[in-house]
Amino acid sequence: MNLPASRGYRRKVSEGTKGPIAYAFARQRVTLCKEGLPDRPVWLVIKRTVGTNPVYSYYSSNAPASTPWRIFVWLSGVRWAIEPCFEEGKTELGMDHYEVRKYPGWHHHMLTTMLAHFFLWHLKLRLKKKAPALTVSQLRTLLAVVLPLRTYTIEEVLELVAWVQRRTHQAYHSHRERRQEDG
Repeated sequence: MNLPASRGYRRKVSEGTKGPIAYAFARQRVTLCKEGLPDRPVWLVIKRTVGTNPVYSYYSSNAPASTPWRIFVWLSGVRWAIEPCFEEGKTELGMDHYEVRKYPGWHHHMLTTMLAHFFLWHLKLRLKKKAPALTVSQLRTLLAVVLPLRTYTIEEVLELVAWVQRRTHQAYHSHRERRQEDG
């Protein structure tokens, strides 16, 4: 990268199986164009692997001009934090167990799964050395023991079942009327 030293940054981001993983970063303030005319200023961030055959990645960011380097470096690796979230959400929290018909239901399911994942990881971070290798599955078991489950009387269970049946019947009639109107 042929930019002034003030525009460059080199950082070891993690330890890999074959040694440290380091990247060279560069950033330059550029102006985007829209329909051939100047539009708005953004950061062009370039990330390159360090080694004999460098691989380049390019990002644009609408961050303020005063944004420090560490934010760009952190953001360049955020994608890797999201992938374990989805994987653990699918295996441990039921993210892949949804049966919805519309996007609001799907969004609700995904949001609650991610909030549950966030809560479990927050709990793991708070426990620190008391549970250094705690997994999401172990956290779920811990919560099941620590948080008391509600016990129902037979009357409460029957009332709950009746309520669910009423709601299901209402939904059935609503869908049936809509199909008759459309058909």
